[in-house]
Amino acid sequence: MRIFETLKPANKEISKYVSYYYLDIATETDYCNEYICYPHYNNTVSLYKSHGVSFDNKHSQIRFKLGSKPIQIFTPLREHTLKVTQIGPVHKIGIVFEPFGINQFISSSIAINNRLTSPEFTLFDQSFLIDLFQENDFSKMVSKLDQYLHSRFSEVQNPYLSKAITLLHESTEELNIDELAETKLGISRKHLNRIFKKYMGTTAQKYKSIVRFRQLMNYKLQHKNNNNLSSLSHQAHYTDQSHFIKACKQLTGLTPSQFFKDGKIVGSEDTFWKFIR
Repeated sequence: MRIFETLKPANKEISKYVSYYYLDIATETDYCNEYICYPHYNNTVSLYKSHGVSFDNKHSQIRFKLGSKPIQIFTPLREHTLKVTQIGPVHKIGIVFEPFGINQFISSSIAINNRLTSPEFTLFDQSFLIDLFQENDFSKMVSKLDQYLHSRFSEVQNPYLSKAITLLHESTEELNIDELAETKLGISRKHLNRIFKKYMGTTAQKYKSIVRFRQLMNYKLQHKNNNNLSSLSHQAHYTDQSHFIKACKQLTGLTPSQFFKDGKIVGSEDTFWKFIR
């Protein structure tokens, strides 16, 4: 059996901070899957029912371990590609947070820019996870996740960061970071970067690059027949086609034509992976 489903939070308050959940199940004993995750401005928490995990630079290896307790993996905003290898049967629940969303549910002491796994990272109680993985009704699973996250909610506000994120995502024109900080927000670029580092784990410039890259990717996937690189670069506000190609190589290690040729959307949201095997 193979299942991949993306599910939206039902609770309106939680949906402000959680983009979507996803369920990834493969029951074959000899199952082996490997894929590349590309740069993204979200943070994710991955829950595995009975697995062990090891990290190696830009690689996560998840291996089935019969009788093991559920594990929790925090993956911060991705500035680079991340390879994931799954070995053995998989039962995974993913929580994909909106920008600044994870901050509403975790301790401020957690290193927001590092991959972490339990026991160092514990968003959910073990008893809750055991119950959650026994749930076969998707709508009830969503309800349980919504309720638990609501119980963990502790609002964190930063008006400068919130406005900066909105402007970077919604601007229809090129917006440089100096202009964003000094003209739009009334603070220094240095102050803006301190805020981004604290809450997002990266600089404002890097965040902007990732946002622009994801916007381009989403546009291309919605307009599959548009293979004109000049048109695509203009759509994402790159200064010219060569700038676009350079940015794509920096973020993915691939040219735009290579990147879009092999990647695949799974589910109904923006989960875009390149499957290796």
